[in-house]
Amino acid sequence: MRANYFFLLSLILLAFVSCNNSSDDEFEMPERSYTSLIERNSDNIFEAELITKAESYYPPREDVVDATEWSGMEVPETAYWYYNSFDGVLIPYCITTEAIDYYSDLIDQYNANRDEVFFIVAEFTYTANVEFQQNYTSPNTNSHGETVESQNFESVYVVTLDLHWTDYCGPLCAMWIEKQRIVVFNESGELLEIFLDGTISVPVS
Repeated sequence: MRANYFFLLSLILLAFVSCNNSSDDEFEMPERSYTSLIERNSDNIFEAELITKAESYYPPREDVVDATEWSGMEVPETAYWYYNSFDGVLIPYCITTEAIDYYSDLIDQYNANRDEVFFIVAEFTYTANVEFQQNYTSPNTNSHGETVESQNFESVYVVTLDLHWTDYCGPLCAMWIEKQRIVVFNESGELLEIFLDGTISVPVS
């Protein structure tokens, strides 16, 4: 994802330099590109079911309501996975099946209406991985990078969900979303804890 970040930064710099060095000729914008990649990696049916479970949980609705204090967004009664938006694209509070479908559908819509799309470049990637760990220590920071107390677990399955979105529509129009959710299950597949739901820092230009 970091490579994509620098790729988009390069596009912005190229557009800026071209604009400043051009005379009467218009500078050439990058070719329109809208791509998506979804990967759910598991070794068996049990692990695949853990991924499905990890994508199905929602935080307390009041937590999402509190997160929309600055955006003023209305929080739905169900499927409340987002808390803000930028340039018409929703920003996730947590990773759920609905969130994954939302970004995937956006890419499909962009490709179906290429000449009418605001963005020149948009990319969505999502990966889900499962790992059994005899000893696991949770992250010591929350979704916003603030320090929190870690938790220790023994003999657990750790499901890690990673969602990335980038879009670019001009030198002063771009956004990068990097969101992660970590879900811990016991050996029987019962939920123990969810980490990294919450607001995130979203670079924009």
